Amino acid sequence: MGVVIKQSAYASIINYLGVAIGAVNMIFLFPEFLTQKELGLFKVIFSMAIILSPFAQVGLARTTLRYFPRFNKGHKSSGRFFTFVLIMGFFTISVFIGLFQLVDQWVFGFFEKNAPELIHQYWLIIILVAIMVYISIFEAYYKAQLNVVIPTFMREFFLRITSSVLAFLYFLDYISFEWFLRFSVATYALSLLLLFSIVILKGQLRFNFSIFQLKRSFIQDMTKYMFFIMASAVGSVIVLQIDQLMVTGYLGLKENGIYVIAFFMGTVIEIPRRSISQMSDALIANAFENERLDEIKKIYKQSSINQLILGSFVFILVIINLDNIYAIMPKGDDYASGKWIVVLIGLSKLINMSFGVNSEIIVSSKFYKSNIYFVIVLAVLTIALNAFLIPKYGLTGAAIATLSSILLFNVIKLIYIYIKLDFQPFSIHTLSTLLLSGLCLFLVSIVPQFSNPIVNGAYLTMLTCLIFGLLMLFFKPSKEITKIIQPLRDRFNF
Repeated sequence: MGVVIKQSAYASIINYLGVAIGAVNMIFLFPEFLTQKELGLFKVIFSMAIILSPFAQVGLARTTLRYFPRFNKGHKSSGRFFTFVLIMGFFTISVFIGLFQLVDQWVFGFFEKNAPELIHQYWLIIILVAIMVYISIFEAYYKAQLNVVIPTFMREFFLRITSSVLAFLYFLDYISFEWFLRFSVATYALSLLLLFSIVILKGQLRFNFSIFQLKRSFIQDMTKYMFFIMASAVGSVIVLQIDQLMVTGYLGLKENGIYVIAFFMGTVIEIPRRSISQMSDALIANAFENERLDEIKKIYKQSSINQLILGSFVFILVIINLDNIYAIMPKGDDYASGKWIVVLIGLSKLINMSFGVNSEIIVSSKFYKSNIYFVIVLAVLTIALNAFLIPKYGLTGAAIATLSSILLFNVIKLIYIYIKLDFQPFSIHTLSTLLLSGLCLFLVSIVPQFSNPIVNGAYLTMLTCLIFGLLMLFFKPSKEITKIIQPLRDRFNF
């Protein structure tokens, strides 16, 4: 777990730096530089690409992570395997584009009434899908070598800072909105090129086209795994992304512009999970390969309590500062109707974090095939909930649907892992963390506040850090978190 903590620490710094840039983009630049409709279109293009990419990827990224340890015996062996994966990626993308032509009118027809502008971006979305497939494959290759810092930098920092630059160029009338969208997709292509170049320059990838030396039995086993993982990935992205598409289809691009900003604030809470799960992923796959179940059980429990503590802390910070954020946001009154969306999406992310790295365990285990069934059921349920709740309750209905789906998804995975592996992530520290977090939120919410939103935000943030940190130090629900906070206490002698 030491490798996980070290890499996760570096990745977390990049993640939070990226979030800072993303927050500037979503809270200040985009509301000021883009209309609600333009923002809604910009974001739904990427949501559509994210949902379509698992169909084009066919589980290749996860397959790379699962089978790489088997071939990690030198450049010749690993090079042969990864070359095969890259060739398969070209093949699966080509098949996807051909098959999608059969259903594209049905898919895009959903947006014809309230968001016809999305239909005009058809080929831009297809190109983005292809780029995302290869980015995912290279990210998996980096993770398989226990390197999450570089792909995290590209995804969380590089892509966001280039969005800032493009937004400024559009605001200054150097480019049109159409070219803003095209250049935004081009930055993903540049990110892919950089991921490829770095791994080549570091000597961590050497192509080996003797792929026919791979055993037929292995290719058959790998292919079966790919299709099962694809179904699982499709279900997962539907749960996480379909709300934006359905908000756009039912309510329009303008409403999606409001929704995506609130959604972004809610997703800030899960940043610690990204870093921990990225590193745990490779370790879990390696532990299953070597049948070290005790190590997996330990990672499961540690990820649950650590993610719950970190997620609760960020959740409290976001909730107590909601009024301050909307007060300083350009055109904040136009977006303030999304406050309850922030709360509900934030709760859904906190719930997801509290259940630990359950998805990583299932898809790396020999029971990965079973994952497809309840993921498909969950995806259907998510679509049904959104279809029922969005027309009835609007944007809040979409957030309720997301919360309900994620809660059910995690409960199903919890029960399944417990039945199959006799693992469960919770302990008495889970309950104590929830109670301490609730106490911290209550104490911060009742203190007198300042009228100036910037001063008030800084004041409430510092107060939350102090109260939450003291509670964690005194009750010590997590050894890892205590080790992080302890040096601060020693330095300031409190």
